[in-house]
Amino acid sequence: MFHSLAIRGADGVILAGAEKAALLARWSITREIDPKRGPWVLSAACLRLDRYYCGTRPLYFTARKLGGGRWCWPVLDLQLTGRDTLTARLGHPEQ
Repeated sequence: MFHSLAIRGADGVILAGAEKAALLARWSITREIDPKRGPWVLSAACLRLDRYYCGTRPLYFTARKLGGGRWCWPVLDLQLTGRDTLTARLGHPEQ
């Protein structure tokens, strides 16, 4: 049985409506399998970010899925952790 889950990707975007709040170069999402132990957590390196749009809501993280389609998670909160890095707490992925 798994105790945690990690998803990684090479590119992604955080959207504020139709605007790109952040273009991501590398990202990873981790989660403890037990939902009581915490949310999905995104860590990413940014190619470009707009601090204004990163502060607006609602935000969505989206990235291509292997095999086609796209992942999409609502961003619950976002923290800029450096000049070009961020972390975000994500809601449940949209179906």
